[in-house]
Amino acid sequence: MIYIYFIYGLSFFSLGLAVLLYPKMSVFIRLGKHFWMIGVFGIIHGISEWIDMFAYIEQTKTPIVEMISFVILPLSYLFLLYFGLISLLEQKKSSLTRIKFIIIILILMFLVFSFQSNNLYLEGNIWARYLFGIPGIFLTSYVLFMHKDAKGMETFTSAKAYLFILSLSFFFYGIFAGIVVPKAPLLMASIINYVSFQEYFGVPVQIFRAFTGVVSAFAAIGLFKLLRHKTEMDMLKLSSAIEYSGDSVVITDIDGIIEYVNPAFEQQTGFTKQEAIGKKPNILKSGTHSTDFYENKIWATILSKDMFRGYLINKKKNGELYHEYKAIAPIIGQKGNISYFVSSGKDVTEHMLLEQKLKEQATTDKLTGLPNRLRFDEVLHYSIDRAKRYKVNLSVILFDIDNFKEVNDTYGHLCGDDVLKMIAKIGHDTIRKSDLIARWGGEEFIILQPDIPSDEAQILAERLRHAIESYNFKDVGKVTASFGVTNFKEDDTSDSFIKRADDTLYLAKEYGRNRVEVK
Repeated sequence: MIYIYFIYGLSFFSLGLAVLLYPKMSVFIRLGKHFWMIGVFGIIHGISEWIDMFAYIEQTKTPIVEMISFVILPLSYLFLLYFGLISLLEQKKSSLTRIKFIIIILILMFLVFSFQSNNLYLEGNIWARYLFGIPGIFLTSYVLFMHKDAKGMETFTSAKAYLFILSLSFFFYGIFAGIVVPKAPLLMASIINYVSFQEYFGVPVQIFRAFTGVVSAFAAIGLFKLLRHKTEMDMLKLSSAIEYSGDSVVITDIDGIIEYVNPAFEQQTGFTKQEAIGKKPNILKSGTHSTDFYENKIWATILSKDMFRGYLINKKKNGELYHEYKAIAPIIGQKGNISYFVSSGKDVTEHMLLEQKLKEQATTDKLTGLPNRLRFDEVLHYSIDRAKRYKVNLSVILFDIDNFKEVNDTYGHLCGDDVLKMIAKIGHDTIRKSDLIARWGGEEFIILQPDIPSDEAQILAERLRHAIESYNFKDVGKVTASFGVTNFKEDDTSDSFIKRADDTLYLAKEYGRNRVEVK
């Protein structure tokens, strides 16, 4: 009998130890964040059986031993009960308050029933099994059975088999340890108990309990060895994938200190592992983005346990800027806290430059190289909003080459194109850096002047008119242009604003050309 108690206690102690060590083994397969409670049950329950073993050796139980047994046995079952209830709660999305209420009621019932009896320690043992053990063990058996469909277990047949064996052994343990109890003059204990069981089967029930404990320990240890092996293999695959990945990978601690970079990072940035590890990712900072972008866009996102995705302009070791699509994810530890940050980056410089080039082509006049009407409209809408918000002046100069049809008819379209290109250059060289000149269409050009006194637009138009009139165009000679100038009014729309400039240009044409009209 001593050996039975020893094996009984050892098997549950081994089960508990395996479960408690498990969270440190696996990253890819998780059996639930409350799984550790089974481990605590195993440790406490194993100790409880060893206490019974020593009492059996001494052939007596001292008051201290009885008190320890009175506390430790129900405590071990309470961990199982809480594990079963909270696992069901997560599935049913029920209230945690309800579980606490159930457990408090059961504890109160246990204390009331135990202290009303003549033999506190004996009947306390029985009530612990009835109130905590039976529901706790059978619930755990059910939850373990359901865990065979846990995340990562989809194709892991061997692990499913071990979970099934573990669930089944707990089920039978519920019968042998929860239903078959010490003999006592209350409830079922007077009918189904150690004595009646041994009389019927010819062997003590502790043998069956020890057997289920051994099977449970065997299944748990086998399961966790499999999971650890799979985790190691997955880690090896992941490590190889990261090492040979074309994307740069950086792992930092919670303070942003770099702990790992892959070869792609070295190739992409020019920094070696030795130069990067121990530093912060700001070694790549280009100065293009604001402090607010880093603090409130990136750090605020990842510290809230969300993933950041976005485009950055970073700087290589040699000072060259490059565009990078960056994804930064926080790695959450067992206790729900952030342990690391993992970022992957793809150099998208060629893609961004191509996109920028295509955008420029879509918004640039092919002949003159000036912004086209589409680009001008974009800037105009923004400038109107700004003028309304900040009450600043905004002016438009619309000008048209006089008698341009005659130039094309007389000298040909190639010469006409040369005139358009030269006038575009004269206009570009005449305006301020903050102004925008665009080809409006045909032989028409338009200038947008933000933040300028209302009379300055007319002065610029006169200067430009004179520059065009004074220039001697190749093969063509002298060319003139007419100008319409207008200032933005508070109730203007983009259409009414441009129409007024167009009407003013029409007046300049009517009044003799080569002149500036203001409206």
